[in-house]
Amino acid sequence: MWARRFVPVFIPPATNTHIQAHTLHPPLVALAPPIACSPTSLRSAHASEAGGLSGAPLRDASTAVLGRLYDLTRGEVPLIGVGGVASGRDAYEKIRHGASLVQLYSALAYEGPGLVSDIKQELAQALREDGFARLSDAVGVDTAVGRARRQQQQQAPPSQQ
Repeated sequence: MWARRFVPVFIPPATNTHIQAHTLHPPLVALAPPIACSPTSLRSAHASEAGGLSGAPLRDASTAVLGRLYDLTRGEVPLIGVGGVASGRDAYEKIRHGASLVQLYSALAYEGPGLVSDIKQELAQALREDGFARLSDAVGVDTAVGRARRQQQQQAPPSQQ
């Protein structure tokens, strides 16, 4: 679906207004799937250090941004989930909050390429445990839009499912 080249649009963890400004600007969304979210300058105890926060400390904030983006775009724009993905469970959480794609960075640097195989196995196990036949069935299910869609599907007559 997104096989063409694209320029990523990085969305920082921010207020809903900031997210709406990035997400609902049609030229940005037309360029590429937004990446939620980029390394940030929110460093708490490390505020005096240069650079941005990335990896595990960003996991919860980036997942929250991802869910808000999914709801704001009504699940119609593919999103790339980043920030703290170090296991299949982490990837699954991003997917359930709206990621169509998941990016590895910090954990891949620390764990090496074997991490990819581990994540694939853990992700497949999580999908089976939750009864999803395909990864795409799990995209966005933990968002308001995803919950509404699942409820509609459950209420639809069998011939429409």
